[in-house]
Amino acid sequence: MTTPQLDSASETPADKAPPSPPVAGIAWCAWHESYSNTARLVRDSSGARLFACSSCREVYDLPLVADQSCTPAS
Repeated sequence: MTTPQLDSASETPADKAPPSPPVAGIAWCAWHESYSNTARLVRDSSGARLFACSSCREVYDLPLVADQSCTPAS
């Protein structure tokens, strides 16, 4: 493993800009039937996994799949 080379004695690795965050994707909201950059995977009342935007998740009380606990199959 190599140590990063510093340009000057006063510059430290902490002075460098942090990596940019990942770009959020755009997905189709199955509820209002349009693209949204806030769409996330949810499970509807029938158990289907679809994408819903933040406003539709709030209006229809749709839980994020990522927030649901994993339960082992019995």
